[in-house]
Amino acid sequence: MGDEQSWRARLYRQAYSDFFVTPPPRADDVAYALAVIGHVIYRLCLAVAWITLNIGALPFGVWVEPPWRSYARFRLLQFPGRIPVISVALPLLLAWAAYRTFCAYGAWHVILPFAAIAVVATVSLLLLGGFNLLRRASRSRLRESVDQARELIS
Repeated sequence: MGDEQSWRARLYRQAYSDFFVTPPPRADDVAYALAVIGHVIYRLCLAVAWITLNIGALPFGVWVEPPWRSYARFRLLQFPGRIPVISVALPLLLAWAAYRTFCAYGAWHVILPFAAIAVVATVSLLLLGGFNLLRRASRSRLRESVDQARELIS
């Protein structure tokens, strides 16, 4: 074991306090070394996850605070005047993606997804209305047959 001020001792204490557990007062050298090595690996994985999240989130105006800090959260970045970056960045990114798609594949690949979504939405709504009409018709026929059965019984 190291002295109480070394980086290994701080990592050993942090390995337990990150999970809200008090470290054991005495640990053998193997358990101490494994706890320190495990915590170094854990922190490296946290750093990789944090960098990956920020690479994906920063273009949309979202900053992810480091996960090893207590109470880490997502923050929306803002331009001066409290204008959110996401309200400017997202339309620009979508326009750039549409332009690049147009350059690579032509106009049909830009227009066709929007047209396909409109067609699918229209067909879905028509089917929903048709099934609803069928359901109402079968329900009214069921009511008529129930009324006829009651008349026969009484």
